[in-house]
Amino acid sequence: MLILIILSIIFLALFFHKKGVPIFLYHQVNNLSNVTPELFEKHLNILKKNKMNPITLSEYYNHNTPKNSMLITLDDGYIDNYLYVFPLLKKYNMKATIFLNTFYIKEKHSDKNIKIELSSIANNKAIKNFLTSGNAESNQYLSWEQIKEMSESGLIDFQAHSHKHMAIFKKDKLEDVFINDEKDCTDTFLYHDIKKGFPKFPKRGEYSGKGIIINPNFFNLFEEFYKKELLGKNKNKIIQLGNQFVEKNKKNYFIYETSTEAKKRIKEDFLVNKTLIEKHLNKPVLFFCWPWGHRSKESIILLKSLGIKGFISTKKGTNSYSPNWNMIRRIELRKFTPNKFKINLFINRNLFIGKLYGWLS
Repeated sequence: MLILIILSIIFLALFFHKKGVPIFLYHQVNNLSNVTPELFEKHLNILKKNKMNPITLSEYYNHNTPKNSMLITLDDGYIDNYLYVFPLLKKYNMKATIFLNTFYIKEKHSDKNIKIELSSIANNKAIKNFLTSGNAESNQYLSWEQIKEMSESGLIDFQAHSHKHMAIFKKDKLEDVFINDEKDCTDTFLYHDIKKGFPKFPKRGEYSGKGIIINPNFFNLFEEFYKKELLGKNKNKIIQLGNQFVEKNKKNYFIYETSTEAKKRIKEDFLVNKTLIEKHLNKPVLFFCWPWGHRSKESIILLKSLGIKGFISTKKGTNSYSPNWNMIRRIELRKFTPNKFKINLFINRNLFIGKLYGWLS
């Protein structure tokens, strides 16, 4: 029986060799990030040596998929995508797809000498600026002028990734309290002026469905409770007593979204994202990349009604030449060496092994 299983696996691996379509995921590509321009170029060299054909997401959907097709994708739309990624793609004549967060995009950059910042710092600054001025535009993101240039090159396909890329509270059970100065932009967006002793609640991406809206006065109320009753206690006791306090007060400070309210919020954010991209590029937006990979069946139905044809996830694994467009899988490369890149390319070019890898991940 064991021999039969082994032979079956070998047969399937051989039969599905080179029948997978790997999709690689990047965010920032700069000398501060985990993927430097030098490392990114090594990845492109590996693709070239393996005679891979990087295509855009639109080409993939339209079955313009030559032998050895694969995809390069970049999330968010950082300025380094223009400064470093775009020149390398032109050098190797390779294509990519970028998913844009339009909240942060300026018409054009007046400063040509932009100092690159890590996304955690850049995004938090942008949200802090928004909360004080109403404007989240950031020179750490691409400009519409650059996006148009990249699109017109024929090498870059731009698609939707939500307007704000923010989060919502998902549960009313306390996780912890804030102790240090937080740098997470979603925390800044939800809490505004974070203070020591503010409560931490579970959160998810805005498109993950119904959320909880918490009156900001509750955070100050909890802070006072923390100072009087929780300061100096261990984490378990803080969570136990904190949750009792939440239960006692949530009726007056928590609003639980209905499905209708959640759909309205999601629709409004998405339509801004979609409309801005289509306005500037004069091309239809047909694909949506989930922020943080946080998916929702209800959001799939909603976004399909608004014109979306395919949904891109952060789920690992490969895709077939006729994929499931409700969940396109990708391989993230935060700390991939060239050898790890080669291994993942080999695994995910094989439809059987790549699917097995996805199921086990």
